[in-house]
Amino acid sequence: MTILSQNHSDPVRPAVRGATQIKRGAARLSQTILQEWERGFNLVWHNPRATPAEVLAELGTDAAEAFELSVATIQFMATILPGRLDDEWARIQAKIAAKPATTSHEDGTVTID
Repeated sequence: MTILSQNHSDPVRPAVRGATQIKRGAARLSQTILQEWERGFNLVWHNPRATPAEVLAELGTDAAEAFELSVATIQFMATILPGRLDDEWARIQAKIAAKPATTSHEDGTVTID
């Protein structure tokens, strides 16, 4: 019998494949959320090419919403990272603690206090 006429079934059981994909997806999703939040934070507070005030000025009336979304993302990460990715959560907390105080204005802009 030739390999061209053989039935080539997947040796991995569908339940095993499904479980593996769920685990990979959960890990990938949490890493993506963490990385994108940190990337955005660094673009404001640790940007080697622009000051925080310059970035906030460019965000303009979208700055307050961006900050609100950041806070919501942090709250979400607070429910999933502690006890699972403690080093990453500690790094996020340190960044938040070192962030200068800001004020969000009614027009959506944000200024550094």
